[in-house]
Amino acid sequence: MSSIPVLPALSERRTASDEVADTLRDAIITGQFADGEELNQVELAKHFGVSRVPVREALRRLQAEGLVTAEAHRRVVVPGLNRDRISEIFEIRALLEGYLLERAAPHIDADQITALRRICDAMDKARGRDSWLAKNHEFHHRLLAPAEGVFTVAIVERLSQQVERYLRRSGGVHRPEEAGREHRAILAALEKHAVKEAVKVLQQHILSTRDSVLAALPASHPE
Repeated sequence: MSSIPVLPALSERRTASDEVADTLRDAIITGQFADGEELNQVELAKHFGVSRVPVREALRRLQAEGLVTAEAHRRVVVPGLNRDRISEIFEIRALLEGYLLERAAPHIDADQITALRRICDAMDKARGRDSWLAKNHEFHHRLLAPAEGVFTVAIVERLSQQVERYLRRSGGVHRPEEAGREHRAILAALEKHAVKEAVKVLQQHILSTRDSVLAALPASHPE
């Protein structure tokens, strides 16, 4: 690992392994580590001022989430995703989120649609990509929450984490106007109880983001 990004100090209110895992997860998701970069346990323990035990536990957790991989000689690295893998992740997300929306739709009432439209309004006014992405996450979470598909939602969250750094890196992918129209089209379809139409719009929305991510990758990015 060439260098450790500027990371916040640990809090006394949580376990050291929790704090290390959360801090490293955020750094990976936001693209602060390069593809293939090593996370050296000794350097990380020194940086955080903890023993190697909580660092090791944190890295095991991140490995289970697919954010790091353990290679030969116990080297832990941030894996790079090739174009095919990135595309596959978005395609699986589209299938799973479509399934969740179909389950959620009968439980989405007028008040919930109004609340979701307010999130869309907040996204329109968001200043900066990070604020917009936070609201985008909130929109998708609240849209799918009525499905009560805890296991499936957890899979979707994990898949999203694996590709989010490609949304943010090198200027990132930011399509607020297009995404805003797509979000509102999903709500319009739900409002008229056209569930299959809403699912189709949601899935195309996710695949359009996939296309933007792939188009933004450098030509040298592995196939």
